[in-house]
Amino acid sequence: MGVVVGVLFGVAGIYWGVQKMFLAKDAEHDQRRIRLSNDFAKLQRENTRIESTAKSLKGWASLTYDLDELRASAKLGATLVALVERAGLNPEKLSLQPVRGGRVRGAYREIGRTLRVRGRLQNIVDFLYLLRKEPHLHRLDNLSITPLPKTNEIDVQVRYVALVLDAKASEKLQTDMLPTTAPTDLDSDERKLYDAIASRDLFRPYIQRRQAPPPPRPTPTPPRPSPRRPTPTPPRPAPTPTPNPGRFRVVGLPDWSDKQEVLVSDSSTGQLRTYKAGDTLAGGTIVMVDYRLLPSPKNPQILSPSRAILRVGPDYWAVDLGSMLTEKRRLKADQLPDTIRSLPNDAPGDKVKKTPPAER
Repeated sequence: MGVVVGVLFGVAGIYWGVQKMFLAKDAEHDQRRIRLSNDFAKLQRENTRIESTAKSLKGWASLTYDLDELRASAKLGATLVALVERAGLNPEKLSLQPVRGGRVRGAYREIGRTLRVRGRLQNIVDFLYLLRKEPHLHRLDNLSITPLPKTNEIDVQVRYVALVLDAKASEKLQTDMLPTTAPTDLDSDERKLYDAIASRDLFRPYIQRRQAPPPPRPTPTPPRPSPRRPTPTPPRPAPTPTPNPGRFRVVGLPDWSDKQEVLVSDSSTGQLRTYKAGDTLAGGTIVMVDYRLLPSPKNPQILSPSRAILRVGPDYWAVDLGSMLTEKRRLKADQLPDTIRSLPNDAPGDKVKKTPPAER
């Protein structure tokens, strides 16, 4: 029995020594390996998230105006003025007030403008469509549309806000790298969906339909009075002339065989100014004089003999003979003469041939 007990104690001592020297350290190494594996997987997920965020940040930065706040503010204001001019609105009726939005330190800050402009509903719809399709990263707030009483114009006020990324956190990023695409097409099918706003004339006040008056009751015929001497009817006062909506009117479009001219009269001073192809007029560049006989925009039953064609950005506008410059209208692709359709899009100031006799 003593020998058996001694052997058992010896085996137990040997097992305890082996477990302490080898098995316990092996279990500790297994736990450490599992812990390091979990930490490595966590770091891999973090690196994947950082790479995805950096890739998205590069894409967002390319749609911002600039990393410098002053340069970004100047580019933002110039973009809004260009959109106003392309929509056919009068830049003289445009108001731009700088505003500041929120800021996240070390990430970005918001800059913008409170924009206010007035014009006809059709042009306002064009302007809102251009704002929606503007490719820079931006946000529109506090849109207000108000009809102006006793006029055919609409007043629009909106807050346009863009982002400026923090320069320290984004030194290697490139800004204002918009994809090279064609300008927004104002004659596209998507834009035509907005025509319902202008055609419905949503701001016209409701006028209740008048009911037909009841038939008058027969009244007894009074005795005929003795004839009186007729009193002379006082003359009616002359109607007050309505002031012109603008100052400048196209009064002549002469053709001197070697060049074409646009004669504009200033109603306030009576001064007559002469313009030719390539000159700036009504916020655009004169391209040519079109001598085709076309229906007048004011009365389709009357033919308009000629019109000056201007280019504002990628669009073409027409001012008919006898019309004010404020009455210019945008031409669709099927309304342009063949000489303009054959021009490249990047040559608005090139010299244009006169309209051939077949088109006049």
